[in-house]
Amino acid sequence: MNKVENLFIEKAIDVCGIIVYSKKETLDFIEACRNFEIGILGIDAFFIAEKMTQPRMEDSINYSRYTKDKNIYYSALEFISERDDNLFFEIVCDY
Repeated sequence: MNKVENLFIEKAIDVCGIIVYSKKETLDFIEACRNFEIGILGIDAFFIAEKMTQPRMEDSINYSRYTKDKNIYYSALEFISERDDNLFFEIVCDY
């Protein structure tokens, strides 16, 4: 677990072993990654209901080819800002 994941662990929701965050927490998580210079490999989106979890590929993004690009943080913030407030997000970091 990296520094940011440790800071946000109490805000996380564990859905069948997948650690997800609300939209607001995801935006804060991305800002923290930027501050600690932790790369973001991708963000996966999910709708979570009482009896199911639905992945949303159209609301997910892969940054693995751009991990050294400092603009990733701004791109990720913009991408998440444009997503539905009811989505939850898994953030995959570059350790």
